[in-house]
Amino acid sequence: MKPAIFSFVMAMAFASVLMGQNPRNILIYNLTSTDCGPCSCMDSLFERIILPEFPRTIIVALHGIGSAFRGYQGDSARDYFRASYEPSGFIDGLGYDVDYTAIKDSLTHRYAQFAEAPVNIHLLSKSWDPNTRKVDFSMDITNLGTALTGLFKINVIVTENNIHHTHRTATGCSTPDNPYGLPFRDDYYNHWVARSLIYYSFGDSLIGPSWPAQHTISRSCSFDIDTSWVPQNCNFVVVVYRNADSLYKANVQQAIIQSITNGIGIPEDKPHQETILRMFPNPSNGPANIHLNILSEGFYRLTIFDVNGNEVENLLQDHLKPGILNLKTNIRKYPSSIYVAVLTTPWGTLTEKFIVP
Repeated sequence: MKPAIFSFVMAMAFASVLMGQNPRNILIYNLTSTDCGPCSCMDSLFERIILPEFPRTIIVALHGIGSAFRGYQGDSARDYFRASYEPSGFIDGLGYDVDYTAIKDSLTHRYAQFAEAPVNIHLLSKSWDPNTRKVDFSMDITNLGTALTGLFKINVIVTENNIHHTHRTATGCSTPDNPYGLPFRDDYYNHWVARSLIYYSFGDSLIGPSWPAQHTISRSCSFDIDTSWVPQNCNFVVVVYRNADSLYKANVQQAIIQSITNGIGIPEDKPHQETILRMFPNPSNGPANIHLNILSEGFYRLTIFDVNGNEVENLLQDHLKPGILNLKTNIRKYPSSIYVAVLTTPWGTLTEKFIVP
């Protein structure tokens, strides 16, 4: 299931809360990497099997050693997990990890035993300012059942979909015979990548040492979206959990997911204009991000040329579907000069100048 469809299904699930039900949305911390054969197979399982069968599942991908995303602030949370597998799926903070070959059975068991969540998270308002790139939202969090004991915390996790980066993978793998030793592919698109934990890895205190029955807590939160992220591809996850000595044992009471750019319960926007959105930062002599807005399905090629018209590097050559793409690259190896990024599309070409100082 694609991220836009997933967000819409999630919105429908949240709407059912208002009708007197509180279905559980299982949160999976996916410990993954861009340099891991089985990691691409876990991604494939999520998209092709897990989300179509369990649409209320929320995934947060925390990347580890060897990953191009290891430096993201959100990935510091990975240090609080004790994993036996690569990749590992930590379900609802139950204190154990699940190998990708057993993730479906574990989810089936969890949903069957605990279909309802004890805590309801209800978004009251949300705003997005594209000029300041600021998100503001407010919510009510209610203990729907009997009194709960313990210290309860909250966190807000910002994730981004559709980040293009080289990945060790095999085409179409879901349950491969031998996922190790797979070749690298340079046309891989990562989803659910944790960009930021608003309250860092330790979260923010909500209530404790007890939570009275039917008691509601009102909270508000504000955060900014970095200019290197594509806001239309970003979501934020709100998770309420019982505190423990590590995140992998912090039992999740409920979690919800919400699009950054749209109103509550509205799926992501479709692309309106096909263009190279921007290169960030520009000028740059190190890591950079190129944002592409793909309107129509077809074959695309992104090539870098120098001022003399010589081809310097081919960054992308792939059959793409509509969506906004965040392409990571590193231009530290380029000599100081002016360059032109040329996107060849099914209907013509687009260009963008950038400077390496």
